[in-house]
Amino acid sequence: MTILSILLSFTLCANAQSSGQRAGKQPAQQETKQESPKSYKECPDANHPHMIDLGLPSKTKWACCNVDADKPEDKGGYFSWGETNEKATYNWTTYTLCEGSPSTCQNIGSEISGKQYDVAHVKWGSSWRMPTFNQLKELLDNCTYEWTTCYGVNGGKFTSKKNGASIFLPAAGNRWGDYPNYVGSTGYLWTSTQIPSYAHSAYFLEFNSDGAKWGNGNYGRSFGLNIRPVSK
Repeated sequence: MTILSILLSFTLCANAQSSGQRAGKQPAQQETKQESPKSYKECPDANHPHMIDLGLPSKTKWACCNVDADKPEDKGGYFSWGETNEKATYNWTTYTLCEGSPSTCQNIGSEISGKQYDVAHVKWGSSWRMPTFNQLKELLDNCTYEWTTCYGVNGGKFTSKKNGASIFLPAAGNRWGDYPNYVGSTGYLWTSTQIPSYAHSAYFLEFNSDGAKWGNGNYGRSFGLNIRPVSK
């Protein structure tokens, strides 16, 4: 092959490559897909929390344990509604979102899910939230309830009517004053939804050996209740 033919071949290849680039024939870039958090029918290991799929119509997943709990049967933390830290004493004087009485409660919105007042979202981040009233009602409507024990801890077991998955909620009572009340006999969980006719209270779950139900008005926002996060 002559020097002229080599130069000609090199020129043709260079022109072809340049033409392909101008025509947009660049190597395809691989798209990175963000994986969704995994959900389970039961905890796969001891690395809690896990997202439990109860087959609910809204696709809501419930956490396997409470905020500040290391495992499902642990009590976890007690929080006044809208606050994100525990404290030694729970009453209207120590409640940071009022001026010492129920009538002085600050208006922080009727729905705090995903906001700065949502302790589940503040502490766990990502898609975790406090359950709304509708999500609590969905849990009650689509699961069977059983009063039982888990590793010696009394509590309520909610089992999906659709796929058999379940979550356990410890009967950790509530906090008012300096000490917990009703530990082992009744459990309480805040929702993120304020009661329309009671600005000083919010909807909550109450469960014991008699059954499980949503409550309203019996406990003011200053009471310390547990939080069981949800996600989608």
